[in-house]
Amino acid sequence: MSRSLSSRLVISQKVPLLLYGTAWKEEETSELTEKALKHGFTGLDTANYPTAYNEPLTGVGLAAGLGSGLNREDLFVQSKFTPAWAHDKDKIPFDVDQPLEDQIKESVQQTFDHLRVAYLDSLLLHVPYKDPADTVKAWQVLETYVPSKFRYIGVSNFTLEEFKALYEAATIKPAILQNRFYRDTGYDIELRAFCQEHGVIYQAFWMIRHNPEILNSEVVNQTAKKFCVEVETAFYLLVLGLGDIQVLNGTKRGEAMDADLTAVKKVFNDDEAYSDLQALIPDFKKLMSELTQKSDS
Repeated sequence: MSRSLSSRLVISQKVPLLLYGTAWKEEETSELTEKALKHGFTGLDTANYPTAYNEPLTGVGLAAGLGSGLNREDLFVQSKFTPAWAHDKDKIPFDVDQPLEDQIKESVQQTFDHLRVAYLDSLLLHVPYKDPADTVKAWQVLETYVPSKFRYIGVSNFTLEEFKALYEAATIKPAILQNRFYRDTGYDIELRAFCQEHGVIYQAFWMIRHNPEILNSEVVNQTAKKFCVEVETAFYLLVLGLGDIQVLNGTKRGEAMDADLTAVKKVFNDDEAYSDLQALIPDFKKLMSELTQKSDS
């Protein structure tokens, strides 16, 4: 399932196109994580960010999946370090009175304790610091974990300007950028182009609830009819068809998990189906451009 992932990240391992997003699952996190793995997800996304994630329960669900016969090396497990300023003040999981480097180290150790794994496939800097110098400093700390503890490092919630600045300063270049994919950010058209040019995988989230115009569009409905899927699944297929993209999928329903995974596997493993999808991509790009222009006007 790596047909549209041509970046350097996939050279040494198979990277899933769909990641199961564990945000906002609260007390259901362990059950849903285990359920996602049982239904065929091989990628998990979490964070040591108690406001939106229950990382310890993600670890419980992951342990259950591994205990049922899954192999760790077949999974893509990703978490995030969140700077102190972005946490709710009463939910910061580490000591903010220590130096930035030690804040990161404490949070990272908590993540390993929560997830009960020896390494992470990916660790993201959840948001940039308000001071760009601190962003670079934090990145330099994360670099020290590669490759023994983190196979790859990346970022989330970065603008094009912020990402370019960090990319230039980094010794180990970001392998992943995870951002909201919706109209208000112009679908990150320029940022995604930069990522593709530099071999960086773009991870898309916030897709279903925040893109009503796209879900109701002609091209998405054409895609749904072509592949006999729901419009939400059709949207995922089109985004993945743009290339070098992973999609975060947070559904709680087993039937939706099955439908999404089956559709992606079918389309991206079949030459004819993949060609049919690519024939729809120009109209999808045109739609995003038109919606972005409307937002700017």
